[in-house]
Amino acid sequence: MFIDREKARHRFRAEKKMKVLVPSSVTTAIRTLSAEESQKVFSWLDHLKNWENDEHLQSISKPMIYKNTYVLNTSDDIRIFFTLESKKKTITIVDIAKPSRFETAGAQSE
Repeated sequence: MFIDREKARHRFRAEKKMKVLVPSSVTTAIRTLSAEESQKVFSWLDHLKNWENDEHLQSISKPMIYKNTYVLNTSDDIRIFFTLESKKKTITIVDIAKPSRFETAGAQSE
């Protein structure tokens, strides 16, 4: 019996990936973004699957005051808030936000 090494490597990489859960409330929030912004968010969510192996991703994600909760400060004016359950290999997206929207919202209310 021969072992397909490529399949074995692929299976090993797949086992190391995190599962990223996106609740319907976050999916709804993503739909409020432009097509380009939505695509970028989904790209970042895909990157989160490699959390355990991506030092850059970990370095731009900052812990929050809540246990196991982080904010990913993307380069695209989008913040992705998530919880991390390392033992379960699960990341749950809590929310997304655009800081620039907060700045303009404050200016309009004055």
